[in-house]
Amino acid sequence: MSLKRCVALPPDEFRSSVFGHRYLHTKAAELADDFTGLFSPEALEELVSGGLRTSSLRLVRDGVERDVARDRVPESGDAPGAAPFPSTDGIRAGLAAGQTLIVRSLHRFHPPIRRFAHELAAEIGHPVKVNAFVTPPGSQGVDLHFDVQDVIVLQIAGDKRWLLRTPPLRDPLSAHAWFDVPDRRREEMRAASEPLADLVLRTGDSLYLPRGTMHSPMALDTLSIHLTVAVSTITRHDVLTELVRRAADVDWMRVGVETDRLVEDAALTRSLLKEAGERLAALAADVDPDDVMWSLRKTAFREQTPEPVPILPVSGDVCPQGVHRLRAGVYFHTAAVKDGVQLSVGGRRVRLPAAVSPFLAALCRDRAADMAGLTAALGEDNARKVAAALVDIGLLLPPSATPQGAAASHTARPDGSPSRESDPDD
Repeated sequence: MSLKRCVALPPDEFRSSVFGHRYLHTKAAELADDFTGLFSPEALEELVSGGLRTSSLRLVRDGVERDVARDRVPESGDAPGAAPFPSTDGIRAGLAAGQTLIVRSLHRFHPPIRRFAHELAAEIGHPVKVNAFVTPPGSQGVDLHFDVQDVIVLQIAGDKRWLLRTPPLRDPLSAHAWFDVPDRRREEMRAASEPLADLVLRTGDSLYLPRGTMHSPMALDTLSIHLTVAVSTITRHDVLTELVRRAADVDWMRVGVETDRLVEDAALTRSLLKEAGERLAALAADVDPDDVMWSLRKTAFREQTPEPVPILPVSGDVCPQGVHRLRAGVYFHTAAVKDGVQLSVGGRRVRLPAAVSPFLAALCRDRAADMAGLTAALGEDNARKVAAALVDIGLLLPPSATPQGAAASHTARPDGSPSRESDPDD
């Protein structure tokens, strides 16, 4: 389990008493495993020199970003505006000058971290993104600030000091992103926070911070490499946002208003707001909760791509006797329709025979799908067709597909909500 790699507490205890409530510093000796199989200095070198584009990299010092693509020439044949390849000479010079290197979205293209992110998202119930931060000795990428995601820091190499202060704003949303608010408001929030902790993360340590926790990280006398695991927490505001989106189908909501009258008559405005709230409440009482949660899920995990599928055709990919498995990181929804079941995977849909429903329900419990039961229910020819449809829509991987890992991820359960747009900056 990925969560056990991050904290020493039992998962249930972490979710109930720590997540969203308080910071937690866990030393390497307390953890069941280290992070060497997840990321390393050698993996960093290979990634940066192995074909990443400048869009995946940032160089920052004291809150000021340097253009990684400066003076780089795009590859001939690239589409106009495509990010060029970086210069490793330039990145080395940036680190030598005290700049922090950020490698973005490792959960998309680094297989060990992709597996980790899929599993952690399923365990914790929220989308997960992972960035790497490389900070030279005595340097700092960004000064005191907070993030709008819950964050788990995994110290890969070196030491880093973290000054923590209490959240000046509890449970901030993306609208409260630190670098999007005016300077004066930032100063007010800094002043409103109080000292919380002064600690050092050493190689193999982890640190959990609830969103909103003020923090100021700085490398000590060694080069520091850490992973920032950003958890885009699902909120009540996300549920309300989905409800308001659905209110567009209510005739009353689409009627225009006379703003001049509303400005002049506060009582009229209050009456309008009251009726809007009442109509939203009526809508909330009438909508299908399962359908609402599926809509939230699609939005929530749009940036957390599932496990890759084989791109080349393989003979015998679909056979009813073979053991298919659920694709790691995929989210799906089923709904009963006339004479069948409608399966939704992301933005794609397929209608299947009603006899497939028990098979799909079993996938919610076990990622391995033995096709024997499906064959018994449908017959071999129809089972083959259904298996082909489930592979085509991206729900299942065929027996010929190489597993994502020995501990391949279970899919998350059918609840989710919108992910945040910004990344943590440390």
